[in-house]
Amino acid sequence: MLRSLIFRTLLTNGGITVLSLANSVLLSRWLGPTGRGEVAAAMLWPILLVYLSSMGLIISSVYFTSLSDSKPQIVFNTAIVFGLILSAVALPIGYLALPALLKSQSSQVISLSRLFLLVIPISLIAQLGTGVLQGRLQIVELNWLRTLIPLGYLMGTLVLIILGRLLLINILILHLLLNTIVLFGTLKVLAKSSIYLGLHTNADLATRMLKYGVTVHVGNISGLANVNLAQVFMAAWLSPAYLGLYVVAVSAAGLSQAFSQAVQTVAIPSITQKESKAERVAILQRIFRQYWMISLVIALAVGILLPVGIPLVFGIGFKSSIWPAEVLLLGSVIVGAKLVLAGGAQALGDPWLSSKAQLYAFLATIIALYFLLPAAGIMGAAVATTIAYSTELAVVIHGLRRVHSISPLELFRFNPTDLRSTLSSIGVLKAYGKRFAANGLN
Repeated sequence: MLRSLIFRTLLTNGGITVLSLANSVLLSRWLGPTGRGEVAAAMLWPILLVYLSSMGLIISSVYFTSLSDSKPQIVFNTAIVFGLILSAVALPIGYLALPALLKSQSSQVISLSRLFLLVIPISLIAQLGTGVLQGRLQIVELNWLRTLIPLGYLMGTLVLIILGRLLLINILILHLLLNTIVLFGTLKVLAKSSIYLGLHTNADLATRMLKYGVTVHVGNISGLANVNLAQVFMAAWLSPAYLGLYVVAVSAAGLSQAFSQAVQTVAIPSITQKESKAERVAILQRIFRQYWMISLVIALAVGILLPVGIPLVFGIGFKSSIWPAEVLLLGSVIVGAKLVLAGGAQALGDPWLSSKAQLYAFLATIIALYFLLPAAGIMGAAVATTIAYSTELAVVIHGLRRVHSISPLELFRFNPTDLRSTLSSIGVLKAYGKRFAANGLN
């Protein structure tokens, strides 16, 4: 069952990646580097504020829903109350701060980015709901909900192009509409499982969820900085064209992350549901040994395609994105391994390990960007990001060995049994790919 859920999620992630890439291509070709950079700048901070204001409650909802004695209705309601309070705080802060955060952008971009702040409560509540679905291993429903925004975004972009209305304000309104659809879809799926939106909470659970969530959130903030700090600096200090080139590099390199995200999505609740720590550790080791071998094959294939794919797909104007994308691809392999292992640590009841790793990486990001961004531009930003990801992985591996007695050699052990299992997994993936093509995600 675990392998099946991982492959279903991988296929979904692959579909989402293809949809997102196709939409990025359309935006890049129709808007050019400057217009593409304006879209990225307008959406950057509102989306970041969704996560900054979440206080780690999304992953906390996953964890507490996964526990054997969980009461999903109470978990969901408790998370929603927190989400409403936190959204009420984030909205005015974002409204006041955006002119300074986007000081190199036009007044129109700043005004529309303020409008897009409405995405904060909509997206936050929807993600808290999908966290409960993930914790219950309702992966099929979760995957359908996750495809709505990228699929709708691509379809909406095509319609706007046909109508000659591919404008920044219309793109942002489209995103708000799609997030609202996901919210109502999530509530409907939860209602079918007798989990309804309400205000009935539990004080003890609220305390435990907040404690767990804040521990994770410390790392989330640092992790978001590691991923987005280069783009934040570019949005504040450089012209939109540089940001547009870097966004394309990030999008192209991100193709390899679909697999790690699929594994983590299924692994966290699956490991958490086990009664003993020994069982949890055994599952984590087994999952990761198969993961890292497959991830290397995927990354190698993507790396070969990038030099031809970026100019062909995005246009010759984005040729300068190729080498930064190759460097970021290496970073994607590293951070993917960290993502799976950190998710395993969270399932072991140790959310602090991931946060500690991201704090170290945040420091590495600042230092590396300080020296590399002015000297090497977007290539320097890519190298700085990869250095930060390497720092994260090293800290997580060290923590798993020291706290949970998980040997790095055991994690990266290679033997014929693992190879046969990996080849079997690839065969299953092909089979599910054929089923997906014929029947969809069901």
